[in-house]
Amino acid sequence: MDQTKRQRVELAVIVLFIIVISLLVWNITPYSSTPARVEPLSENSSPTSTSSAPKAPADPQWQHGRELFKSNCASCHNPKVAQTGPALIGVTKRWEDAGSYQGKTGKQWLYAWIKNWHEPVDAKYPYAVSIQNYSPSFMNTFTSLKDEDIDAILHYVETPALAQATQ
Repeated sequence: MDQTKRQRVELAVIVLFIIVISLLVWNITPYSSTPARVEPLSENSSPTSTSSAPKAPADPQWQHGRELFKSNCASCHNPKVAQTGPALIGVTKRWEDAGSYQGKTGKQWLYAWIKNWHEPVDAKYPYAVSIQNYSPSFMNTFTSLKDEDIDAILHYVETPALAQATQ
């Protein structure tokens, strides 16, 4: 085998190795976009049993938030890592810390941002104005989300310990 062909084969093996490792790491992170295998608890098992099978969190709001996050948010956001959009752990506190403005609390402005980011920007809410150009991509609008849906999404991203139960 000539030198050039050997180098190509070695490079292909290295690239394949990197891809396999990346896929393994992606699939074991708590907030990966790949659904984790979740098995319901049996009648004879408890959350503290020593079974090695993964356990589903008993929190239905967290489960609902996880589903909504994956279908609406995960393409741009990761709770732990900044991507196209910022990391979301702590997002509620950041908006609350930004304070009230024009009779709405920071949390109310966060809900408005999620539904239609133009509203707080057009109202000149300082925090919204400061993050409107976070990335070259604009935040999508989610006008069909109800406040209860946003509550569930925020509960999911702000409660990473529950994600460990699904791994």
